Amino acid sequence: MEKEFNYKQSLQVIEEMITQAKYRPGKTDGIITLLWGYLVMVAALLHWFLAVVAGVDYAPSAWLLMLVGAVATAVFSRRVGRQKRVKTYVDNLIGQVWLAFGISFAVLFFTLQPAHEHFLPAVMLLYGGAMWVHGSLIKFRPYRAGAVACWLGSALAFFLVPEQQLLVLAGTVVLGYIVPGHLLYAKTTKADV
Repeated sequence: MEKEFNYKQSLQVIEEMITQAKYRPGKTDGIITLLWGYLVMVAALLHWFLAVVAGVDYAPSAWLLMLVGAVATAVFSRRVGRQKRVKTYVDNLIGQVWLAFGISFAVLFFTLQPAHEHFLPAVMLLYGGAMWVHGSLIKFRPYRAGAVACWLGSALAFFLVPEQQLLVLAGTVVLGYIVPGHLLYAKTTKADV
């Protein structure tokens, strides 16, 4: 025989369903965006400096900084995930967007190769797409504006040499990640989300 819900249990189930459907961005969203924004900016500028100013062959090793970001994101996300009581549908979708970005980046990395003249513009296209969807999911316009900056930077970078593309990448990351990340962090800190 099926157990019948009483009034309180029914309300509790409804409340849980509503809570799961709601999404409010938290400080973590801004922190992770800032982490990646600053890491990519520093790596791009370091790569440019080592290649153009210092003239060293190991300039691409500046991108090893991304390993720091990967480890920090994994640790941070895991820690925050444990503290979060409810994982919303939007949380899941955002995770899928960035998983799709990561897989697409890996395909580019292993097929097109980072030394290819169109590698960085293609990566900026991917950044833009992921940021647009992320911004749409959390209803945060600065992320979508940042996506447009990434797309415009990508379009420009296709006409430049790789050394100049590094500077465009650094600029688009400032407009596409760092500025929106600071805005989201300030918004979530103020709202005590």
